[in-house]
Amino acid sequence: MHRDSTSMPELVGAARTGDARAQERLVSDYLPLVYNVVGRAMDGHADVDDVVQETMFHALEGLDGLREPSRFRSWLIAIAMNQIRHRWRAQQYTTATPPEQLAEAAEPEPDFVDLTILRLGLSGQRREVAEATRWLDESDRELLALWWQEAAGELTRAELAEAMALTPQHAAVRVQRMKAQLEVGRIVVRALAARPLCDELARTVAGWDGRPAPVWRKRIARHTRDCRTCSGRGAGLVPAEGLLAGLALLVPLYGAARFVPGARLAPVASTAPLPGSPAPGPATPAKPRAYVVGGALAVAVVLGILAVLLWPDPRPEAKPAAPVVPRATVTSAAPTPSATPVPQPTKASPSPKATPKPVRPTPTAATPEQRLLRLVNSRRGAAGCAPLRMDPRLTTAAVRHARDMVARHYYDHASPEGQHADARMRATGYAVGAWAENLDRGTADPAAIVDDWTDGAIHQQNMLDCSYRDTGVAAVPGPDGTVWVQDFAGSPS
Repeated sequence: MHRDSTSMPELVGAARTGDARAQERLVSDYLPLVYNVVGRAMDGHADVDDVVQETMFHALEGLDGLREPSRFRSWLIAIAMNQIRHRWRAQQYTTATPPEQLAEAAEPEPDFVDLTILRLGLSGQRREVAEATRWLDESDRELLALWWQEAAGELTRAELAEAMALTPQHAAVRVQRMKAQLEVGRIVVRALAARPLCDELARTVAGWDGRPAPVWRKRIARHTRDCRTCSGRGAGLVPAEGLLAGLALLVPLYGAARFVPGARLAPVASTAPLPGSPAPGPATPAKPRAYVVGGALAVAVVLGILAVLLWPDPRPEAKPAAPVVPRATVTSAAPTPSATPVPQPTKASPSPKATPKPVRPTPTAATPEQRLLRLVNSRRGAAGCAPLRMDPRLTTAAVRHARDMVARHYYDHASPEGQHADARMRATGYAVGAWAENLDRGTADPAAIVDDWTDGAIHQQNMLDCSYRDTGVAAVPGPDGTVWVQDFAGSPS
């Protein structure tokens, strides 16, 4: 059952005005959905609670940037997915775990699958589906989190596609591939749970450490296809959607009041457990951000800074200054007069030559890509960020991707081969650190594209992320309109 109702626009409108009851109602209605999406996408990582809190804070503080209140849910999920990606991205560029922590970090902790099974009391095939999700590729983790909620009736396919920045058609293809992999995982779970264990399978997994991994999924699946004993493990499997339909959401162990202005508690530091929840495990390579505890004033300051960085200034956008036209350097052809000229009767006086007028070069019209960059930099300036620099290598990566999408009739951040923007940047010789990518398709007007990207969620946060310094932009005409690609990158840490 979807949670949106006819009263949602009114509730969002009241929350925008600062109505604490409306804000608490909004958070209490959607906190479980965000918690389940984030928890499953991050597989119960110690940072889940931090990411959930950041998502709800950003949503409450950014309500003014939501154009259509009726789309609050899809907008909220887009913010959640962006926070997840930012957290993973930040962890990729931090220092390694100190050696003294490695032994502790190797100890496995209960994951979100365990939490789901225990707290929802799953059994039978529902439990098998939950356990089979461990065998999916890491690249499908975010898609799984959204599809699980779609199957449970909490999200629509359109919302899933929007959160993944995919077209509905490509989202359907991705979901179908993931479901096929999930079915393989269900058979693997059954084969490993059988008692007594098949002798040949026991020999196959003799060197396995017990942790699900793609290479072992493939080996065990190959065995179940060829083994006369294990080949029937898939008999009687009920479609996963039917098992997940109507499945309850896990409710976080903290309430909605902590997110409402005036009733908020300062977010906990990374080392402190949430009330009623298990203590966090050993430190991971990327430690969660520590928050300053200082009461309502400190929270207001932090949220104010976030609002300035992530949402545009309400003042009118500053127009780019007119280009300065350089004057041509001209050397005068007239002779330099002497102090006391002496007439020369035998020579005619030289005729004075006209001094040529300075030639003003005709200014070259800005390309659509340059106009878009000016607009983006104008908004970054209003948010306190340095302007982006156009890097020819990133432009090459953006142009190649835009042309490839037009030529092969797809529209996605990932190519059909699964290559993402970071790989395309590296292929041009750019040393990639943190990165992001915005796409759009349709109009050829850069102003309309930037307005489209000012959505209060993923695209806007990419534009206004002060850590990005370089960019590349492409605008390539296609059968469905102009395809726009903007790649963002920061220096490697």
